[in-house]
Amino acid sequence: MHRAQIIGATGYGGLGILELLLGHPDFEVRSIVARDDAGKRISDVYPHLTDRCDLVVQAPDDSQVGADCDIVVFATPDRVSQGYASGLADAGVRFIDYSGDFRFASADDYARYAERHPSIGDAAHAAEGLLGRAVYGVSELNHERIASAPIVGNPGCFAVGIILGLAPLFADGLVADGTVAVDGLTGSSGAGKKPAPLQHFSHLNDNVVPYRVLSHQHVVEAEQTLGRLGMASGATIDFVPHLLGTTRGILSTMHATLSRSVSREALVDRYRNFFRGQPFVRVLDVPPTLKGTLGSNYCDISLTVSQDGKRVVVMSSIDNLMKGQSGSAMQNMNLMFGLDAAAGLERGPLYP
Repeated sequence: MHRAQIIGATGYGGLGILELLLGHPDFEVRSIVARDDAGKRISDVYPHLTDRCDLVVQAPDDSQVGADCDIVVFATPDRVSQGYASGLADAGVRFIDYSGDFRFASADDYARYAERHPSIGDAAHAAEGLLGRAVYGVSELNHERIASAPIVGNPGCFAVGIILGLAPLFADGLVADGTVAVDGLTGSSGAGKKPAPLQHFSHLNDNVVPYRVLSHQHVVEAEQTLGRLGMASGATIDFVPHLLGTTRGILSTMHATLSRSVSREALVDRYRNFFRGQPFVRVLDVPPTLKGTLGSNYCDISLTVSQDGKRVVVMSSIDNLMKGQSGSAMQNMNLMFGLDAAAGLERGPLYP
């Protein structure tokens, strides 16, 4: 059994990976750590875990983080893992980070992300020397590098839906000027567990709220990833996220002009070949829906091409807490330990 430790275990992201690990045949959760609810049993914080996991939440401590485990999962805000990274690397303990701390290969790339993030005040990276050892955790694009990586930067939730939805187009150089307009719809759980006025029930219920128009931080990693694929020569993502009065899910609708005329049939075939052998990407004949991926690690993709073959609309759907967070982390952990990518992720979507 591979031993896992979860930092930030009482947030939605920490809970998600805990739930997956509890059902995994090859991992054992040795300890859970969080500032909030330290000293309580996790089943007192989340009663649905009663008799499934009754571990006591431990307070963060430098000597305790990384102890008695083979991998640490940081389900924490930005800049938390940077403070522990060097110690873990020196001890030979691998880790996955949910935040943007290790999604970027250079300090300059990280700085572009940090400057857009509303809660990061310092764009300097505290563990810059480790960025070259980290791998960006979109499993479908980087599975071979993830398998041997000591550090994996889990992708942002919006970013993974956009990247998977557009990767075949950018890899083939099919996006004119590299520019795509994207509308993203997301449930309120993407903002995390702590309450805020934007997520107040009376405000969000029966409502759609655009926010961070053309300034969302996940665009940075999407542009850098897509713009460096295959025949691509850069990417510009004009992104408008919208908060929905629902709990889970992200639906991204992406509009692009094609660099040459292509039929829908040819593009669908290309998408299916591009993702052949990837267990969690499904290319559909009909538009995806939020409920089509609810509670699962799937990314559903569909596309429509204009009659003249010059414009394409690509739609992708993910569960933001699964493929957008803990499901991707579990998939990456499987690869890191030489396991089947789908291990522990077999549960399908919940419907209705």
